[in-house]
Amino acid sequence: MDGMTVPCLFTGIHALTAYALVAAGLASEAPASDQPAGKTAAEPSPSAKAITCPIPGTALELTMIPVPGPDGTPAFWMSDAEISWDHYDVFVYELDQPVNEDVDAVTRPTRPYISADRGWGHADFPAISVSHNGAEAFCKWLSASTGQRWRLPTLSEWGMACQQSRITSSNAEDHAWNAGNSKRRTHKLRSKKPDSLGLYDLQGNVSEWCVIEGDKHVLAGSCYSDQAQDIQCGQTKTPVPEWNDTDPQIPKSIWWLADAPFAGFRVVCESPMSTTTPSDKSGETTPGGEKP
Repeated sequence: MDGMTVPCLFTGIHALTAYALVAAGLASEAPASDQPAGKTAAEPSPSAKAITCPIPGTALELTMIPVPGPDGTPAFWMSDAEISWDHYDVFVYELDQPVNEDVDAVTRPTRPYISADRGWGHADFPAISVSHNGAEAFCKWLSASTGQRWRLPTLSEWGMACQQSRITSSNAEDHAWNAGNSKRRTHKLRSKKPDSLGLYDLQGNVSEWCVIEGDKHVLAGSCYSDQAQDIQCGQTKTPVPEWNDTDPQIPKSIWWLADAPFAGFRVVCESPMSTTTPSDKSGETTPGGEKP
């Protein structure tokens, strides 16, 4: 889906509009059915402290959640939600202000020739039909912009977060957009309840790219079209050529998956820095949320 010879239904103008809305804080409100509800047995732990990481050269930021290791200390930090179109548009359409030469050197995906969001929603919706190449490139851009190492989670790291999320088939309706409640489309991020770590949509909405065995990738977790009773931490989807069957280009895109609207991603960072807590943005904090 990366040719520019076919008339564009989704153009840089649309992306600029979406970015302006984000920067001004004017993104439209979610419909009533997409609003967060009260807490459940998988509510966030009071000890979990989210931190906010600004992305230099943009008006955007990422909220990061600590995922405890076996000793109880953060093993890594995971974005509280899947990467949204707001973030991915800035990357793809070069809407950022490059802060150094490393940012300029990052190879960016070619622009989609059709409306990649399928008309399901854009601002605050998860980026979809993204290949693992696109997800990895986003991480490289984020690393170059911030000076920190950002990456996709390994499958074992994703599983670690999932095991602590306390999302099961029995409480999936509260936490996951699935085949029974999604109307076969994605929904606005953070419109279901967070899990016990404070993560949103770890199950449901879109499945998420993870790294296995070096440079191989799989999608972890369930998506909007999966049944709630099938939700489990070991659920994966292995990439197949059919995920890009209807891409008319020769060669087919390495950045977009025309037939995999269930493919998205979130990012991890081992030690984010120069951040603020969502509840106190008055100054810098350490990864633990304490002011230096």
